[in-house]
Amino acid sequence: MSGQPHGRKIETRAWATAAAATAFGCLYFFVRQYFKDGIWRFDPTLVNKALGVASLVLIALSMYLTGRSYFSRRTGDPLALRKPYGLAGFWIGLAHGAVDHVLLPALGLGPEKKPEGLLAEVTGWVALALFAVMTLASNDRARKLLGTGTWRKLLRYAGYTGLVLAAAHATLLKNASWSRYFRTFESVLPSLSLFAVAFAAVTVLLRLAVWRAGSRKK
Repeated sequence: MSGQPHGRKIETRAWATAAAATAFGCLYFFVRQYFKDGIWRFDPTLVNKALGVASLVLIALSMYLTGRSYFSRRTGDPLALRKPYGLAGFWIGLAHGAVDHVLLPALGLGPEKKPEGLLAEVTGWVALALFAVMTLASNDRARKLLGTGTWRKLLRYAGYTGLVLAAAHATLLKNASWSRYFRTFESVLPSLSLFAVAFAAVTVLLRLAVWRAGSRKK
């Protein structure tokens, strides 16, 4: 019984982090819009951007903790938070997709349209599908059904493939904005998605470092 309150505490902590990340994203995009366009206006498009960034950061964070634990050998709450962070990231990503394709069009706002829109859509939805597979498989029943080895490989490959695709989705949508920022510095603040994608890249590199370290031990 003592494990249940601790488990709820971990889940609450993960969702509190998710809420804080989303709120920070809303505030960041709100302030950035003023520096960029000279207007103070808060609308659902800013919430949509914040949801997308928060989802990517949370999912990357869940995988980053795995890689970091290999080198730090730390246990406890950081490792226990991996699954709750990943689940929170998935559900927020699903909310991002719903806002982007249902709410914004209904309000007459519409999602961002880019020449690379189709590829961005495909990478985003495939990433979300892979995270959905992970969500369905992240339980003891799936582990027993597949076997521990296969189960771990499924989560690992689906997770990192999804992370790369999610980062590619953001990059395809925002690379023109990033490039314009570094060329002109038209806004004091760069797009928050730039930092989210950078963190995802660090997480993937950390995973490669774990793989290389493991290979040397064999």
